[in-house]
Amino acid sequence: MRNSDLPLVSVVMNCYDSETYLKEAIDSIYSQDFDDWEIIFWDNKSTDGSAEIAKSYDSKLKYYLADTHTVLGAARNLALSKAKGKYISFLDCDDLYLPNKLSLQVNLMETYGFPLSYGSAIIIDEKGADVRKESVSYQSGNVFANLLSRYEINMQSVMIRRDILHHDQLSFDQSMRYCPDYKLFMEIASRYDLGVIEDYIVKYRHTANSLSKQTTDYVSSEIKYTLDGIFNRDPNLKEIYSAQVELSYGKLHYYDTINALLKNERVIAKRHMSEIKFQRWQYFLLYTFLYLPISDKLILQILKR
Repeated sequence: MRNSDLPLVSVVMNCYDSETYLKEAIDSIYSQDFDDWEIIFWDNKSTDGSAEIAKSYDSKLKYYLADTHTVLGAARNLALSKAKGKYISFLDCDDLYLPNKLSLQVNLMETYGFPLSYGSAIIIDEKGADVRKESVSYQSGNVFANLLSRYEINMQSVMIRRDILHHDQLSFDQSMRYCPDYKLFMEIASRYDLGVIEDYIVKYRHTANSLSKQTTDYVSSEIKYTLDGIFNRDPNLKEIYSAQVELSYGKLHYYDTINALLKNERVIAKRHMSEIKFQRWQYFLLYTFLYLPISDKLILQILKR
């Protein structure tokens, strides 16, 4: 039985110099229509006003200051070690929860026992204006094959049952710079059915200084590292989902193409896309664009990159 003195949900917030949108992010948790939660606020040695903002809230926000600054994967693990809830949810300091985020996920996971759930997200800009909506496409159940073909899990929308992490000895990979969350969630998806919520439950902010834009050199290699690890652990998965596996490894060339375009390396981009141009019609279209007299910047805008 669950200890009723403990919160049902621990919301993990990892912070490093995030004062700009921090109050808005924290307020979105306090505005939930579900109140059985705690915030685990991990300050990764911020040098701005983040600590003062976090400490202005009540005891439902537990503030922890790191001894030393660490990479994000390590910081997330340190924060997780402080969590007491049956469920773990995540919120980065420039993003937002919609008011029914926690209640929808708790209801789904309590009813069906899913170890992880996620939902749809609204992308917003630096001023908070809606840019586009990213609706989930899959239904609750075995979504691993689908995620191999097209990954759709937004980090902010995830909720995990904490005991799964201990049972399967899973955590965020501290060696990764770009996608430790992708590795963790794909590991869980390769072993269990997941809960999928159609509703928009989070707002995810795209900014000029976002981490994903600073780490494009690592995207392809870290996704390959993740896939290799899963299929080495369970080679049967590679046979069962052979078509999707081929697509997932092929997409590594797409990520390398994006990285090349960001660096204005059109020749390298062409070489990567030539490897997969017949896998999908979208790839062939991109391959064609690379031979047209249009700028790398315009191609990236078309790709929403």
